[in-house]
Amino acid sequence: REGAEIRTLLEGHNQAIRRDTCEIEKLRAPAVDHFRARLEERLAELLKSVVMDPQRLAQEAALLADRSDITEELGRLQVHSRELDALLAKGGELGKKLDFLMQEMNRETNTILSKTSGVGELGLKITALGLEVKANIERIREQVLNLE
Repeated sequence: REGAEIRTLLEGHNQAIRRDTCEIEKLRAPAVDHFRARLEERLAELLKSVVMDPQRLAQEAALLADRSDITEELGRLQVHSRELDALLAKGGELGKKLDFLMQEMNRETNTILSKTSGVGELGLKITALGLEVKANIERIREQVLNLE
């Protein structure tokens, strides 16, 4: 009975992770647009008196924009969330598997948070959601420590 209750708790935390991940996904595209606009402003100011090859500048801007994209991390976080559901449904000895999965989910969330810092108001919203994801991961991890 206690195991069933813990499973229900874990599923609830995982649902919250999925909900917040979906919200971050909705903010991703506008955040990238904001990042690009801010980058263009900064580059224009920095390059007022410097002559630079436009193609090289475009390549560097594209690299910076790519480094700020969180699409892959969001995708992996969603995959890990589905895997958590599958493991809970399967049952059995899950402690170590779930602990490892929580490490992976935490890693993806940390990367999302580091890539979206400095993206203005949207970045703050993503940060708030990311911190809530991390809190739910930690709640799951605390419960997982009690599992065999």
